[in-house]
Amino acid sequence: MFRKYENNPVVRKTEGTFYSKYAANPDILEFGNKLFFYFRGQDENNHDQMGVSTCSFDTFNGVTWDETISEPILKVNPDPNAYDSNHILDPASAVIGNKVYLYYSAHSLTKPHSVSLAISYDGINFEKYGNNPIIHNAVVPEVIIKDGLVYLFYQRWTAGSKGVSRFYVCTSSNGIDFDIANEKVVFEPDTESQSVSTNRIYEEDGIYYSFFGNNKKYKDYPESIGISRSKDLINWEKSDNTIITRGKPGTWDEGALWFATVHKHRDTYYLWYEGTGTANKRITEKDILESDKAVNESYGGYGKSSFSQIGMATYKGRLSQFFK
Repeated sequence: MFRKYENNPVVRKTEGTFYSKYAANPDILEFGNKLFFYFRGQDENNHDQMGVSTCSFDTFNGVTWDETISEPILKVNPDPNAYDSNHILDPASAVIGNKVYLYYSAHSLTKPHSVSLAISYDGINFEKYGNNPIIHNAVVPEVIIKDGLVYLFYQRWTAGSKGVSRFYVCTSSNGIDFDIANEKVVFEPDTESQSVSTNRIYEEDGIYYSFFGNNKKYKDYPESIGISRSKDLINWEKSDNTIITRGKPGTWDEGALWFATVHKHRDTYYLWYEGTGTANKRITEKDILESDKAVNESYGGYGKSSFSQIGMATYKGRLSQFFK
């Protein structure tokens, strides 16, 4: 398994910032001579917006960043009827034609959610695509470029309060116009899972590894992170092994884990993830009740006593060992 960093979380909710309430949804990108760490933040205005931190390859340690942009780089639209008037979250970035394409989940106050796109020449200053959304009724994008095609993965939900999530994919030659008519279901829950969440893909030596949230009980409250692999991005082999599991009751990640994002630096794999929990150590009777709620209920106490932050875990070895 990956080993959690002892001083987690590494990106904490911080008073006076746009991520004073939540810091979540990590995504990392190599662009130019830097690493870009995209994440979502929420403050007391209760709107998710997108932020970024950067560092050089020389200073990288997975924990500290040379710079964190003080303002959100993607903000919600003040027009309540806009496609992204409520939340902008779930970043998925790729370099296409020397520009950064940043796909994201857009939530509206009046319209169904969608996958939308913003484009940047420097990885920081983005312009939203003029014909957003690019995929309707979908969330949690992930993007991979293979053999000149842009593969865009996303989640769709089945109907009902106990609906489940499936991972879909469709392709594009330019990163904008996707072949939705030929989208495919590439991953869905098995007999041991209620649902799957937040697909993140890492490529190494021609093998693609998907790190995803395993939901045994609820549709989007994963207790652990699993791993699967593929050579063609369509057919996936799921491992029986678990990458990381949520923390003990009373810790900051006791509730659920999402968005396991991987980057390899030298001989070490770095994995960042969103976790939620109370971090109250279960000292008082109230602490115990709030911790139990975070552990045992879907989004139990979320936004009141349980809050998302970003942690890190590391691993030295071969990813193929998870499939033995």
